[in-house]
Amino acid sequence: MAKRSTRTGRDGRRKLNESQLQAYRARKAATVVETPSDPAVEHTDTSQAERSYRRAVQAGHVTAWGHVGEEYEMIRADLKRLFIITILMFIIILVLWFILA
Repeated sequence: MAKRSTRTGRDGRRKLNESQLQAYRARKAATVVETPSDPAVEHTDTSQAERSYRRAVQAGHVTAWGHVGEEYEMIRADLKRLFIITILMFIIILVLWFILA
């Protein structure tokens, strides 16, 4: 019997082994984005909220699979393909219904 990679604790939650924790930490470290702060670029009359918003826009959100914007674009493209396939299948069903009826 193969050794289980995770154990269940008293509270029912799964405990990760050391290699899984190291992989998680490596993914987490790879997704951290360092934004260089250039004081010459920022104006003195801008508020703290505007500066933090600008930094967030420049850095973007990065996950283990890439930038969030790129992920949304991939998901949108997949959904468009699925919509087209669904429409084509519906048309085929209608055509077959009229032919076989």
